[in-house]
Amino acid sequence: MRRGRLTLLRLAAACAAACAPRAAPERAVPPADVRALPKVDVHAHYRTDHPDLVPALQAWNARAVLVNVTGGEPREIAHKWADFQALRGAHPDRFFVVATFDPFRIDEPDFAANVVAQLRADIAAGAKGVKVWKDIGMEVKDASARYVQIDDPRFQPIWDFLAARRIPVMAHIAEPLAAWQPLTESSPHFWYYSHNPQYHAYAHPEIPRHEAIIAARDRWLARNPTLTVVAMHLASLEYDVDEVARRLDAYPNLYVETAARINDLAMQPSEKVRAFMIRYQDRVMWGTDFGEGSVSRAGLETAFDQHWRYYASADTVTLGSRQSWHRTVRGLALPRVVLEKFAHRNAERVLALPAAGARP
Repeated sequence: MRRGRLTLLRLAAACAAACAPRAAPERAVPPADVRALPKVDVHAHYRTDHPDLVPALQAWNARAVLVNVTGGEPREIAHKWADFQALRGAHPDRFFVVATFDPFRIDEPDFAANVVAQLRADIAAGAKGVKVWKDIGMEVKDASARYVQIDDPRFQPIWDFLAARRIPVMAHIAEPLAAWQPLTESSPHFWYYSHNPQYHAYAHPEIPRHEAIIAARDRWLARNPTLTVVAMHLASLEYDVDEVARRLDAYPNLYVETAARINDLAMQPSEKVRAFMIRYQDRVMWGTDFGEGSVSRAGLETAFDQHWRYYASADTVTLGSRQSWHRTVRGLALPRVVLEKFAHRNAERVLALPAAGARP
């Protein structure tokens, strides 16, 4: 009798579950709404007031963070900073600035004190963060000819200064894993390493291994839990969002952005990437890594359209260029609340930017 009663209860529960109304499937955000959605590109390098630049950003309701960087010879950090400040001054409602410092001077007397003095002035001049680049780990050597890693204790006074002032560090540490692998046309990084062979670490075995640089970065995060860090380019773990997730779980002070790595996301299953973006919706930001070489109204329109069709729609989207690497994938169709955080809210919160629509 008892068994029969249990069977009836199970059948009733199954019927109730089957008959209950199902939740409506999430609908993709309409294209017009996606275009109008406020956006902050947290990683851009525009240095000139090209006549197409601001209209292209306006068309997508986008603002941009202009990130200074030590890359190139001569490094010209002060000159680039002046260019970024000029563009920000011309369009204060459209652009923000991030400073950097020269790590190649690490052996100089009073290195950290001099960097702190420079950054104090940069912050007073409007810097929303401080960039560190892949030259730390891959290029910078000290007087003993050892490669300098991001967890080097000689940097620590700089991190303490920034943590105390709640200024985030935007950290491009290491390169994609592809830099340590043979160069093939099937890689989304083929064009870059073909044109920048000095960073193709596979051909330069003297450069520390990817895992060694990432391990130093992870030690740095662990030792500086009050320092906010935005690990640029998906934390140089672009090949697998599960690896990015491991770091986000381990380091509550860590955030990531997607600049120049959308093609790496497209190499992974869309459902896996979508689940990652939803789970870590408070920790991921949109970026492009576009600079003055990218500026044309048509070029920016095509690139922004690719980006936002991939993130916002359920359509099939071709990323890349038909003339070089390209891949057709299904869009992520992220829910509106996730899109809003990814597009601008996370950047506004982490970099202390004015909210969309507010005056600078």
